[in-house]
Amino acid sequence: MYKEYLPCDILSPYIDKYWEYKGQPEYGTKISIPPYGCTDFVLTLGEAVNDINNNLKMQPFHSYFVGPMNTYTELVTVANSVHVFGIRFLPCGLYRFMGLPLNELVNHRCSASDLTNIFSNSFIERLCSQRDPKRLTEIIDELLIHHLSKHNPKIDRKILFAVDKINRERGMLSIHSLMTDICLCQRHFERKFKIYTGYSPKEYSRIVKFWNAIDLLRNTSYDNLLSTAVLAGYYDVPHLSREVKRLSGNSPSSFLMLPSKIDTRIYFES
Repeated sequence: MYKEYLPCDILSPYIDKYWEYKGQPEYGTKISIPPYGCTDFVLTLGEAVNDINNNLKMQPFHSYFVGPMNTYTELVTVANSVHVFGIRFLPCGLYRFMGLPLNELVNHRCSASDLTNIFSNSFIERLCSQRDPKRLTEIIDELLIHHLSKHNPKIDRKILFAVDKINRERGMLSIHSLMTDICLCQRHFERKFKIYTGYSPKEYSRIVKFWNAIDLLRNTSYDNLLSTAVLAGYYDVPHLSREVKRLSGNSPSSFLMLPSKIDTRIYFES
């Protein structure tokens, strides 16, 4: 079962959400996770999964870093019971805690200890004893607030503005139009954008545009694919299909009329 939780108000400018997957999928089940324009720390509170793309074998009771992705990730379950908990940082959010140039960590997955000491193994073990999700998120809130007070790297407000603008325009704003509001030369702007988010403005816009298309597909039928593609900012159905396939590994029809209880940020395939 997949669930999401909100961070406390102090952390909300930096963290999108906490997420938890706990269940008993069939051994060998493949899980496709599209890119979402953010970065994650994944805490394995029980048995975990293996990352096919990066050949990463996740161990129980460890923490892992998942950098900005520009394509989908494939995981495979290697246990009969899985319990993982994630902290999803907003674009620019992780920089506030660690000051990492995220453009150097695109599609990078590794043990969290290779990058930071925020999530130690002893901390993960402490979390494992918690059965109440509310208390679990409170403990993580406390840890991150403590680290927030110790670090103060500056984030260019123009980049924050640009990210917000792309989100509000659902990825369909041209970079030329964006530049008129930023008052930075394009080369300097794109360099900073990559450092804080891991993406070029064009790449980030494509991901935001993709998720808007997925939301539209969930409420449409096969007969309306062309109008949905145009509404989402694509030239035609083949253009939409190529983007959805590239970013999710699936066809647009896989997302048609999905029940609201199914979260499209993870896609299971036996």
